[in-house]
Amino acid sequence: MNSHRLLRRARFLQFAGIIIAVLGLAGFWINRDVPKAQLTEEQRDLLGIEDDEFHASFLVAGKDIWYEQGKSSPVYGRNGQIVRWIYSGKKYADGTNTDTILYVNIKGNDVTMIGLPRDIYLPQWQTKINAMYYYKKVDGLKQSVEEILGLPIDYYAIIDTTIFANLVDALGGVEVNIPQPMHYDDNAGDLHIHFEPGMTYLNGEDAAKFIRFRHSSGGDLDRLDNLKRLANALLVKVKDMNVRAVTKLPQIIDVFFEDVETNVSPALIKELLPRLGQIKLSTATLPVILSETSSNLSYDPVAVNKFLAETFGGEAKNFAEAPDLTLLITNRSGTPGLEDLYKEELLALGFADENILIREASEEGVPTYLLADQKHWGDADYFDSLFLTHKQQIDRLPIVDGEHVGLELVLGADANQTMLAKKALAAYQSAQTN
Repeated sequence: MNSHRLLRRARFLQFAGIIIAVLGLAGFWINRDVPKAQLTEEQRDLLGIEDDEFHASFLVAGKDIWYEQGKSSPVYGRNGQIVRWIYSGKKYADGTNTDTILYVNIKGNDVTMIGLPRDIYLPQWQTKINAMYYYKKVDGLKQSVEEILGLPIDYYAIIDTTIFANLVDALGGVEVNIPQPMHYDDNAGDLHIHFEPGMTYLNGEDAAKFIRFRHSSGGDLDRLDNLKRLANALLVKVKDMNVRAVTKLPQIIDVFFEDVETNVSPALIKELLPRLGQIKLSTATLPVILSETSSNLSYDPVAVNKFLAETFGGEAKNFAEAPDLTLLITNRSGTPGLEDLYKEELLALGFADENILIREASEEGVPTYLLADQKHWGDADYFDSLFLTHKQQIDRLPIVDGEHVGLELVLGADANQTMLAKKALAAYQSAQTN
């Protein structure tokens, strides 16, 4: 009898131990978060962030939907005219370009959403930014946005249009001010958009169509504006629901984690939920330079920095003043002597000879890039604006010839072909006049 009691007690304690362990792991998972990027003093000044102020940053990107060609069949009416199409091919968003790219910054209860036009051209990758997810996945896209803004990003969320339909339906629909007539039929994709201007009730399916519409005079820029309108409408709906919104939160959270490729954790969700009722949303679009010969867009790092300072009420960086540090130029381009050309360009711009070290190394086969540690992360923006390349943060840089290196410019496979050195003087003069 005693042995049975001891056995039952042992099993109970074992079961209780398992429950406690599971609850402990659940608590750890709920409270666990990804390590946030450490902002430099210069970056905090740019964003106007106080020392004890809550801050988080996000990359949000929407994926295009891909359709097979030649997989649509017409349906004819009694009079012999086509009345609709039936699509029978594959349809997916995974592995495609990103149709929408947003930088979202949360500072206290202020949320700022900045749209990056998808046609921004990246010389170092020889492609537009909307193709970076296809070629380099989320890390490549995140790095490209960080380089354009000169700011690190904590979290990412890669979505497709179904999330807008599901979120809007979870909230019971939204009211959106349609800015202009929207009429478009895509038989292959079975997409039919027909909206008239004015305040309009949108369900989930309609909301997805609204942000997909791009056939307006402003093209992609108008589409970014429409996304901002929908974001504002969603926020207004949450605030209007007030207490009733709490009952919708589990459904909204489920939608988020089901429809999104993300590193956002439940710990962050728990941090953000109490702020929902007090959130103030601001929206903007990154300033870009239109090309006269193609659909490509470019950007001026100086103008972007000034725009961010004005948007966040911070302090812009002075690009015209070269940072006081030792720059190492490492030639991995496969073209002997190219490091000398880059050094000559920098000397012509007034850099001190003793502050420039050069070396030749084995060919790497990747585009030109800058390496910077945490201390000199902000200084890399100056050279980024000169050579139109991208930067990467590392723990430490080497000591070369007894000198502590502040930044390393690694010349890659594109360094000779695109003649980045020849652009240095023009970019520097542009920075001086802005």
